[in-house]
Amino acid sequence: MLIESTLYVNKSIQEMLDTASEKIGRTRIYLIKLLMQRVMKDNQRLLQSYSRVKYQDRDRKENWHRFHIILNEYEYEYYLDMRKFFKMSVSLILAYAVINYLNDVMNELQKGNNNTDNYLYKNYFFIRETINEVICWKAYWGLPQKLPIY
Repeated sequence: MLIESTLYVNKSIQEMLDTASEKIGRTRIYLIKLLMQRVMKDNQRLLQSYSRVKYQDRDRKENWHRFHIILNEYEYEYYLDMRKFFKMSVSLILAYAVINYLNDVMNELQKGNNNTDNYLYKNYFFIRETINEVICWKAYWGLPQKLPIY
């Protein structure tokens, strides 16, 4: 199943994405997915608890660009989880990724080190468990060394 969503980024971020996607000859969506994968790997640094969701800094209306993105259900849920656990809007996570990882991703792609896993999200799953009438949710972002037995 494919899910349509919208991202809202500052034009400076959009221009960086567009320039980079032209340089590598791939779509902006392809580059966004690579960048979001990179953020997922950096989850320990971004994890937040007990705070509000942060959004991008305000700017004049003409400095923003809205574009549509189509995600598979795993990507969509994963991005929503990132929003919840990092306490950042998905658009802010993307802006963070562009600022912090775009150069690294571009260098890897230009060197031919395109070790992207198109099936990254197949190892993403939830387990619901009830313990003494308390509902517990476990979200797995990858495969654990030893799978739990239920």
